[in-house]
Amino acid sequence: MNSAPVRNHSVALEDTLIYHLDGEAFARARNASVEFDTLFIRALSDRLTQQPAAQTFRGVSGETVKRLVTRGPVSIGSSASIREVAQKMVDERVSAMLIADGGSLSGIVTDRDIRKRVVAAGLSVDRPVTDIMTKQPAILDGDAHAYEAAMIMMQRNIHHLPITSNGEFIGMVARSDFMRIETEHPLYLVSDIGKQTTAEGVVNACKRLPALIIGQIESDAHSEQLGKFITMITDTVTRQLLRIGETEYGPPPCDYAWVALGSQGRFEQSAKSDQDNALLLSDAAKPEYDAYFEAIAKVVNDGLDACGYVYCPGDVMASNPKWRQPLQQWKQYFNRWITVPEQKALMHANIFFDLRCVAGNVELVEELKVSIRSDARKNEIFLALMARNAMNYQPPLGFFRQFVLERSGEHKNTLDLKLHGIMPIVELARIRSLAAGELRISTRNRLRAAAEAGEITTTDAANLIDALDFIEKLRVEHQGRQLQAGKSPDNHLAPNELSPLVRQNLKSAFSQVRVSQSALLNRFHLA
Repeated sequence: MNSAPVRNHSVALEDTLIYHLDGEAFARARNASVEFDTLFIRALSDRLTQQPAAQTFRGVSGETVKRLVTRGPVSIGSSASIREVAQKMVDERVSAMLIADGGSLSGIVTDRDIRKRVVAAGLSVDRPVTDIMTKQPAILDGDAHAYEAAMIMMQRNIHHLPITSNGEFIGMVARSDFMRIETEHPLYLVSDIGKQTTAEGVVNACKRLPALIIGQIESDAHSEQLGKFITMITDTVTRQLLRIGETEYGPPPCDYAWVALGSQGRFEQSAKSDQDNALLLSDAAKPEYDAYFEAIAKVVNDGLDACGYVYCPGDVMASNPKWRQPLQQWKQYFNRWITVPEQKALMHANIFFDLRCVAGNVELVEELKVSIRSDARKNEIFLALMARNAMNYQPPLGFFRQFVLERSGEHKNTLDLKLHGIMPIVELARIRSLAAGELRISTRNRLRAAAEAGEITTTDAANLIDALDFIEKLRVEHQGRQLQAGKSPDNHLAPNELSPLVRQNLKSAFSQVRVSQSALLNRFHLA
C-alpha cells in the first residue's frame, strides 16, 4: 500500500484459506472493483487501535538491557573506607562499585566520584565510603529495553546504572557499553554536548541531531519515544548552556529552577520545535539579582536558538523579565489566571500548565504545582472557559468527512497536523487532567490519569491515545522525508501523499477527536 514494512500478526483459530496478492495485483483489484475497494477500506478504517507494535530506538537500544551486562555485580559493604573501595575497583578493574549490605543497595561510587569528591576536594581516603557515595541511585530491571536505560542516563546525566533481575542485582551497564556496541547511539551526542565549554561548541555538537533523528525515523521509532529522545537532547543542551552561563557569570545568588514549557515540558518535541521556558526564583531573590538571571537567560535562549530551537514567537522565554519571577509571584500569576480567566489568561494557561523543571531546585516547581492543582480543580468556571477556548483547535474535517485544507499561502492544500490534529488532543488531555486534580506531564499520561479518576471513560482515553499515535506517526514520517531531502521540517502534510487507506484512517482519527471535543463541551454544559 505505502511501501512500509508489514508488521501485522494474525492467528488462525480454525482452518483458513489465505489469498496472497502482491502489491500491484492488489492495487489492480481495488481499481477494478468499487465494491472491493470500499469493503477493504471500511474493514480497516476504524482500527486505529491495531497499529503496528511500537518500535524502539535504533539498533542495540531495542534489546533488553540485560544484554548489555557483561559481568556480575561487584560490591562492597557500607563500612568500607574510601581507600578499600578504590583498591577493590583497581583489583576488579571496574569503574564503578555498588555499596551494598546483604543484597540491599545503599549507594554507588564511581571513579569520577573519587576524582571529584576525594582527590580534588582533598578528602582523606580513610573516611567511610558513605561520605562520598551517591545514595539511592537509579536502578533498572534487566527486562526493560536498553533505550530506557539510555533515557535514564541522559535525563540524570549519569554514566553507570545498576541492573536487577527478579529483585537481585545482576550487574551494571555504563555509557561505554552502548558506545562499544553501537557507535551512532544518541548517548554519544549527549556525552559530547556535556563536554562543551562554550555555546559555540554546543551549537556545533547539535549539528549531528538531524542525522540522529533521521536514523530513528528510518528504524520506525515510535513517535512517543522519538519525542522523548528529542526532548532529552533539548534538556541536555539547556543544562549545559546553564553551566556555561554560570561559569561566565559565577554561581547563582539564590536558588532557582529553569522551567520548560509547552512541548518540551510535555516531553513531546518534534523535529520542528520552538522554545518555551521560564525562570522560577526562590522567594529569597532580591531585585538586584535580576541582572544576573537576565544574563544567564540570554546565554540559554540565544544558545537554544542557535541550536535550532527558535525563539518563541510570543516571547514566552526566561529572557523576558515577566517570566523571570520569584515563587510567590508565580503563584499569583496562576491564581489570577484561574480566578480571573480572561482570554490572555487562557492563552498563558495553555503553555504554563505544561511546566517541568529542567535544572535547578525542583522543589520550587513542586511547590508551585501544589498551589496550581488546588486552585484549578475547585474552579469549574475556569475549566469551562478553557474547554470553550480549546474549541479553537478543530480537526480539519468538513460536514461530509472531507479534509479541510489550507486555502492559500506557502502551505496551500495541506493539513496542519500540529495545529488541527495534535493540539486538540493536547488541549483535551490538559483540561481533563486538571479537572481530575492531576498535573501529570505528558499528554498520554494525562489521559490515563483522567481515566483513572473517572473524569473520562477508559475507552475515550484509549481512542484519543491511538489517534495521537497515528497523527504523530504521520508527522514524524513527513518530517523525516523533509530532513532526508535537506529541507526544514514542518507540520504541513498534503493528503495526496497518502494512500486511500491511510487517508481514511486519518479521517477516523480526526472524527474521534471531534467526538471527544463534544463530550468535553457536554461535561461543562457548553453544548
